Amino acid sequence: MKTHATDHTHRHPRRVDARPVAAHIQHLTAQRPALPVAGIAQRAGIAPSTLKSLLADAQRRPGTARTVSSTTAARLLALTPDDLPQQDRGYGGRSTDATAAMHHVQKLLAAHPHLSQAALARTAGISLTTLAAALRDVDAGKPRRMQKAAAQRLLALGSHTPLPGHATPRSDTTDAQPVINHIRALQQRYDGATTAFIAHTAQVNPSTLASALTDHHRNTRRRINKDVAQRVLAVHDLPPPAFLRHDHVTVTGLQRRLRGMCAAGWTLSAIAQAGATTPKTLTDFAKLRTSTPAVRGAILTAWSRLSHRPGPSPQARRRAAAKSWSPPLAWDEHTIDHPDATPNGTRIPGCPQRWDPVLLQHELAFFTRLGLSRPECFRRLGISTHRARELLTTPPP
Repeated sequence: MKTHATDHTHRHPRRVDARPVAAHIQHLTAQRPALPVAGIAQRAGIAPSTLKSLLADAQRRPGTARTVSSTTAARLLALTPDDLPQQDRGYGGRSTDATAAMHHVQKLLAAHPHLSQAALARTAGISLTTLAAALRDVDAGKPRRMQKAAAQRLLALGSHTPLPGHATPRSDTTDAQPVINHIRALQQRYDGATTAFIAHTAQVNPSTLASALTDHHRNTRRRINKDVAQRVLAVHDLPPPAFLRHDHVTVTGLQRRLRGMCAAGWTLSAIAQAGATTPKTLTDFAKLRTSTPAVRGAILTAWSRLSHRPGPSPQARRRAAAKSWSPPLAWDEHTIDHPDATPNGTRIPGCPQRWDPVLLQHELAFFTRLGLSRPECFRRLGISTHRARELLTTPPP
């Protein structure tokens, strides 16, 4: 039995508390802010994903007793600042501070509107992704290093290396302005319609679309890929969590819509699914009556999808009826958000109703859609059959 236990321990290395390890690595990264986590992992001989996960857990859940294998812990704890690449030498002495090269590129872009980041990257023989990331970091004041050779090629642009000239518009590109106008129109119609969300809906790369819009903002002659443009222009309606703007929606109106859907036979789970939210979110709203853009969008989206048809839950209908919640047809869209509005088919207790032919026809149409017979309608409205027939046969003025 002892031999078996020893073999089991050998196959599964002992695990230790990860918190001292994470604290040690955080200390090292504080001394080398420009050094990627992958570089530390490489020096320790462990997978970068393991170290990134360890640090992420330490930041998200400080104090949590996560464990790590004793071998991994020993390798990471053995690292000292002297073991890491020096900032002045970079990796093997092949990198340099990117600030000078990026400032040079920024001056070129400002002085030559026809130039694009892509054209400069091609001329310097580096990837557009590398150049864009370096420009972004330097502009934000973050430390950034790049290969010396690439930095030298960028610094040579405009002096030793001629700048690219005006490019002939490519046949696979088109004017970007209609795309920009379309995106702005969607953002005016919908709350939560970010450029990235529109890109995802159009099934295009968000960074590709954002880059094209940035280039066009800097130079209105810049064009956009035809396929990207066609995909974006084909988007006319956005799914949740984006939702149509309603400037006059009130908390009272949202509550009436939520209760109305329950009265129509829809459970909170079904309403939440239709509105791309959770039942807990709707329950919290019903209790606290606190509206957020996300809650407003969820209820309005569910209302547009469910209010016009009956739900499958008799239990939801019974509960709503016990609480005297009015169904969707009891409300008009132009009055449902008014706090003083009353639902169709109801009367204020103690206040006699002054009936006229138009009002009676309106109420009868409402109850008929609910499936009530004429005598049932009259009883619900508190009007005699004789008086109702008199009104209904009265010729219009």
